[in-house]
Amino acid sequence: MFLFIISSLVSLLTILVLFLQVKKIKPREIPSWFFGKTRKNPFKNKIKLNKPPILPIILILIITICFSLAYLQQKHALNKESTNKSALIWVDPTISARLTRLENKFNPEIESDKILDFGYKNYGLENSYKFVNGQIKIEHKIKALSTKNEIIEFLNVQSNIVAPFSQSIVIDELIKNLNSNENFFEKKNILIALSDGNYDTMQGLFNLKKYFTKGILLKTKELNNLIKTQKEIIPTNLFPLWNEKIKTKDDFSIFNKFKSLIPQEARPQFIINNFSNTQESFNILTEKDTKKTLPLFIACTNKYPSPIELDSFASLRTLVNFFGSNFIEKQCEKENYENMDPNKNIWKYRNAAVWIVQLNDQVISTMNDDLSFWIPEGFDPNFDTLVYTAGNIPHSDYIEETLAELKTIQMDSGNFPIQIPIIPPPPGAELGIRFPDDTRVYKGVFKPFYNSADGTSIAWKATSLPFFYLRTTTTTPNGELGRSRTWTHFWFEVSSTLKQSNLAYTKLVLDDASRLREKLDEIEVYAADKFAEILDLETLKFQKLNNFTFGLYKLENKNKLLLITPKNDFKFIKTLTVEEFSENFRNPSVETDEQSGKKSISHSIFHILAAVIGAISLLALWWHQKINIAIFLLFLSLFSYKNKTFASENFSFPFFPNSREINKSEHENVPFRIAWCGKNFTADHEKKYNELRATIMKRGTITFPLKIKVAACHPGEADIWWTDDFRDLKIKDLSAHISNGGIFILEGTKEMPSFLLELNDQSIGIQWESPKKRGMFYRSFYLLQSLDGCLNDSAKVLILRKKINAQAPFGLTISTHFLSNGEDCFKENKDYRLRTFVNIFYSFLTTDYKEDQIQLPEILNRIRNLGLEP
Repeated sequence: MFLFIISSLVSLLTILVLFLQVKKIKPREIPSWFFGKTRKNPFKNKIKLNKPPILPIILILIITICFSLAYLQQKHALNKESTNKSALIWVDPTISARLTRLENKFNPEIESDKILDFGYKNYGLENSYKFVNGQIKIEHKIKALSTKNEIIEFLNVQSNIVAPFSQSIVIDELIKNLNSNENFFEKKNILIALSDGNYDTMQGLFNLKKYFTKGILLKTKELNNLIKTQKEIIPTNLFPLWNEKIKTKDDFSIFNKFKSLIPQEARPQFIINNFSNTQESFNILTEKDTKKTLPLFIACTNKYPSPIELDSFASLRTLVNFFGSNFIEKQCEKENYENMDPNKNIWKYRNAAVWIVQLNDQVISTMNDDLSFWIPEGFDPNFDTLVYTAGNIPHSDYIEETLAELKTIQMDSGNFPIQIPIIPPPPGAELGIRFPDDTRVYKGVFKPFYNSADGTSIAWKATSLPFFYLRTTTTTPNGELGRSRTWTHFWFEVSSTLKQSNLAYTKLVLDDASRLREKLDEIEVYAADKFAEILDLETLKFQKLNNFTFGLYKLENKNKLLLITPKNDFKFIKTLTVEEFSENFRNPSVETDEQSGKKSISHSIFHILAAVIGAISLLALWWHQKINIAIFLLFLSLFSYKNKTFASENFSFPFFPNSREINKSEHENVPFRIAWCGKNFTADHEKKYNELRATIMKRGTITFPLKIKVAACHPGEADIWWTDDFRDLKIKDLSAHISNGGIFILEGTKEMPSFLLELNDQSIGIQWESPKKRGMFYRSFYLLQSLDGCLNDSAKVLILRKKINAQAPFGLTISTHFLSNGEDCFKENKDYRLRTFVNIFYSFLTTDYKEDQIQLPEILNRIRNLGLEP
């Protein structure tokens, strides 16, 4: 009605302008009281309104009413359509989305206006990540949002929630909520997502697309210039361990590495990252990425070298320092630290280490007489490794004490023998050990581990335990031992046995919220374990739990801490565009654009008729103005191809059908897409592709795409990636592609690029292997003798082994040139090359050719409807 009133006022103003005339009439004097005071010179009014003819007024009013009705009907139709559909509003709670909102100064009021402009019946998806009695509780609720204030309040609350997942939706729970809600159950509604478009984050929403016919992404810009500061913190208990003074009583302290003597390898590398803008800030606790060739070495000794003594660890110290690590000499017996809680194990606040224990009378008697291993104070068997070594200074007392002998041994092939002290082998009997806080006794037997070039056994390792026994010293007077490859390789082998974990905490990176329990079980945090406290990054003290998010947690009845940290570097996150997001919610069951346009015309007879009457009346008004008629017809022709437009949008003539633009491009009924990764896709490539396409379509029911997408190897662009240049494949994009069921083929390469080995994931059983001679690649359609035509196949396949007879292939590297140019083992044997191609694609797209090829379209269609495609 508001539009009708405005149109009427515009028409009346037109009448006034057309028929308002100025005449020379007798001036009239306006009374002085009108101006509030007496005036000597009267105001002369010379404006007079003549009586207009009645016919033009009627025509103008008819035109106004008709055009108003035409527009009003369209606006009414939009509102009617919108109010019949429900929109589910989801605010992305992931860390990347939270930071983008922080950088872009997220304004809930502005976003609420955008949502209201859509005109839908709005509902909000409330995400909740909380602790209840020490247990993590994740909930999703659907809440009705009737007013603008309710939408603003909802956006305010949800925009401040930060979930420690890259995919934060528990799909099963949310599906139950949608099925139990009458506004969404078996109805095709709208999804409105406020997010940065993170590709990983969106996968949860794509699994729900059967509930929605349309997806709207209100995207915030990616991170760019958000201010970021860092500071390192360490446990306060570390300071007295290394004889440093500290005044604070907080659980953690800010660490100044330039002033402290605490070695880098001995401390947890906790970093507080602060993201801030002018109004607010947000802190995240992460671990510092420190890449070391060798771990921390701790030597148990009561002697400290003086200037007149030989450095007892000279060779080993030089080796460790050369590779960027630290060599620490400490007393390994129990020490009394002032102001320390005797029940607190301060040794746990360090990284895993190699302990060097020199054999002395106490250690030898413990092993020979008590048949027990000797361990130093602070040794952790779950992470550390212990090496028993001979003494260091070859004097008579030492030789007599350890029964060592000076022997001439050839350590390395081709080198001169060197004379070094060698102690007797370890005890041959089974030795036991009981670790602190553990009532069980662990047993092991020393077995030979390393031999010199002349066959002398110089090192042993205990079975089932991280204990080594080295017969040599750790130094020689002239450094000959340190120059031995055999000796240095032994220490590298010992270092490789350490677990890549930290004693102070267990790191946990979460992805899918649905797999939370599984991830916790992997790190031995079970359902009975309770979360107790979280480290406050402002006060550096542990405090009571509230929301479940990123941070450092204490667990009840657990000695170790749990660090939950983000998965990705926010600068390199793959994001979707608004168009890509909407494309994923296109539903093939919805009527086509052409059908929708016809339906729109059939339901718009009234306003089309009103528009025609208005046009005829306008022509009648301008009948004697031929120039105006010509201008009108020209204006009409310019807007004849305008898309549907409502009164709230840009202007267009309303008496054209309110139909969607018909997409005249060819729609292929193909269940998958193929992309060529490189930009160089010539006519010769296309010709070969058409030949291969025709070949495989003649042999079965697989329908290949008519065209191959060029330079489109991006997650979500295509189901199969294809290239002849490994540089076109980015490992991060490949991982995302494969995780969503994607396939890739690298042709024309005899050796698999080493970076592709990073795709191996032993936790789920996916790994590279040579195709099995009796497997599907050799028997899916044809019986092949060789996959690449060579005498010895060089092809490698990335396989996910679910069970013995069910394998899912994800990648292939092969020397054959299918699309690219180049010589391979097939040479001119075109028929065998085609047979290999057919077998490869039937292996990728089916698991059993005879059973699955006929059902393939239906299988792939179900996969798409379940939201499992990228």
